[in-house]
Amino acid sequence: MKIGVRILVSLAVLGFLPAVARAQDAGALADRVQRTYEQAGDLSIDFTQKTYVAVLEKEVSKKGKALFKKPGKLAIRYEGARGRNYQSDGKTLWIFESGDSQVEKIPLDEESLPAEALSFLGGLGNLKRDFAVEEVDPKKWQTLKRERGDLQWLELTPLQKRSSLQWLVMGFDPATAYAREVFLFTDSGNLSHYVFDKVELNRGLGDELFVYKKK
Repeated sequence: MKIGVRILVSLAVLGFLPAVARAQDAGALADRVQRTYEQAGDLSIDFTQKTYVAVLEKEVSKKGKALFKKPGKLAIRYEGARGRNYQSDGKTLWIFESGDSQVEKIPLDEESLPAEALSFLGGLGNLKRDFAVEEVDPKKWQTLKRERGDLQWLELTPLQKRSSLQWLVMGFDPATAYAREVFLFTDSGNLSHYVFDKVELNRGLGDELFVYKKK
């Protein structure tokens, strides 16, 4: 699974606090976010993704929709005639392009996916178990182009050493604790920025939405 999809699965977002949260406040926010998503059986979001690709020295922008359902089900679709699709029934991940009959099939286990990716597939995972949760490094605010100014922020660093993800900066709606915007930086030097819209929990999504069917 590509790192950008791992971030969608993580349901992370970014925001700005009047004053950066203290370390103990960051832990309290992480606990609140954890409780919110533990109560969700499924999740639906529309997203915009902007990625600065270091090797190309350019920004690539995409839009799409993502569905998640516990335990471990997901369906992520990027817009466009050749948009990338990711679909999982909780045991297998299928990756394919819209209109293409060829599909990549990946088993969901720790040998094929990093631990933090698997945990998020199960419903956001356990933030304090899989990540070091801290207040956001003030230096990062100088480089991150935030679109929302009303969110509460966390910085997450994966504890899994083999992860290609270096850090996440996440922001959450203060009223709902829903993830609304996220920045993620990988060891390849790529910086991705996601904005989540139409965030809906517990819609009663059917299992058939997460099973790949060859067209």
